[in-house]
Amino acid sequence: MNSSQRKGAHKERQSKALLEADGWHVTKAGGSLGAADLVALKNGERPMLVQVKATARGPFDGFGPSERGELLSVAKGAGAVPILAWWKPRAREHRLIESYDWP
Repeated sequence: MNSSQRKGAHKERQSKALLEADGWHVTKAGGSLGAADLVALKNGERPMLVQVKATARGPFDGFGPSERGELLSVAKGAGAVPILAWWKPRAREHRLIESYDWP
């Protein structure tokens, strides 16, 4: 695992912990090889499929149209909300960005 992959895995664990602290049950997708890194469930809420990114150039650097489209498609098929959890450099919390705010 290279340093970028380690950083990504660390941010996924941090996002998981933040969502769990807010009452969500969160499962990390094995290997994160699918459309989403995290699956989040909470009683009374629509499930969320979460893609985690930690990029200095902005939330959509490394989350291009094809990746966004795949997450949208999978989320729609599952009745889930597609979410981008973006970490600014040196941020202590992620910013959750719903698909209606994506380019």
